[in-house]
Amino acid sequence: MPFTNGPFKKPFTIEDKIQMFDRMGATAAVIALIIIMLIESGHVGEYKNLADMGLTAMIVVLAVSLVGSLFYKTRRK
Repeated sequence: MPFTNGPFKKPFTIEDKIQMFDRMGATAAVIALIIIMLIESGHVGEYKNLADMGLTAMIVVLAVSLVGSLFYKTRRK
């Protein structure tokens, strides 16, 4: 299920929002794991600073998805 409002303009349910944050967190975790493997194996070479910034960004996305998911789980009935 894509997370766009589309032409029907129906509002997202709380369950849709929780699922969106869960998927966002799972995707960020996989990308962070790949970046860690690249850094530790030494394949990033001269782009280590860029990989570190990408890893920091993925950690921020993980934190945002956790907070968002918990926020909407407390609003669930």
